[in-house]
Amino acid sequence: MRFAKFDIRKPLQFLSSGQFHSPTSWTHSSRTIDSYEIIIGVRGTLHIGQGDERYAVEPGMALLIAPNAPHFGYRSSEGAISFYWFHYLCNGGTQFCGESEWEQAMLLRRSNQFLSAHGSALMLPVFFRLSSMERVDILFQQLQHIASSNLHYPPALHYSATSLVIELAEQAVTAHSRDGGYAPDPLVASIVEWIRVHAAEPLTVSSIAGQYGYNRDYLSRLFKRTMGMNLQEYIHVQKMAKAKSLLASSNRTVKQIAFDIGMADEKYFIRLFRKYENLTPTGYRNAYYRKHLNIQ
Repeated sequence: MRFAKFDIRKPLQFLSSGQFHSPTSWTHSSRTIDSYEIIIGVRGTLHIGQGDERYAVEPGMALLIAPNAPHFGYRSSEGAISFYWFHYLCNGGTQFCGESEWEQAMLLRRSNQFLSAHGSALMLPVFFRLSSMERVDILFQQLQHIASSNLHYPPALHYSATSLVIELAEQAVTAHSRDGGYAPDPLVASIVEWIRVHAAEPLTVSSIAGQYGYNRDYLSRLFKRTMGMNLQEYIHVQKMAKAKSLLASSNRTVKQIAFDIGMADEKYFIRLFRKYENLTPTGYRNAYYRKHLNIQ
């Protein structure tokens, strides 16, 4: 696996962004560009080649295309396809490295608090799976809104793009840790994954405790010791993250979104959302409504 190493002492320079959508089968054109491009799969599979490599960008996957690297569609999508895209430049130096150098850098940062707090290099895999598509949905919609706004302070756009790339890099580390079998506690790691899969269901601490055969109070204490919050709070946080993603990226009503995350009571959902986000679901949606959509 290859990694791009960016110097982020200065923010990345945002150029453009959007969401591509084709309701039918589609093939990416052949081209070469002079900027970085990140493609994030939303629906369907984008079959794209870069140099001698071939990639299948599925929902929840991210691909980095380097400047001046020829890239092309090598196969049509199977039906409808949608993906986020954005272009940027790096004001600092950029290098490419292999996985061993990346792992060494991550290990050094984990073992040295000073380096972790003051490091200026960001390392991003060329191709990887995201650990939280919901967070990326939210940040991308914010970037879209800022890009389409008449800003009094244009540098905000570059910082917003940099924040998104940093989030992608953080998720790459998280996904790699999961793949490598690392977990602070095997039981907590299993419950975290179970909640992710069943987030749309009406989850409770008691139902999860019953699923795993543990006392609910014991599980909550274990969860707080490991994750910094009790199990009920974690369930709420994950449901609110899913709700924010749906509010930012879909036209579903607040009532429908409450149902989508396993909450039959719309009023309770609104109260809970306000508690965690300090504004209503409608207020959150209205905060980021400007978008750029290109359609085949």
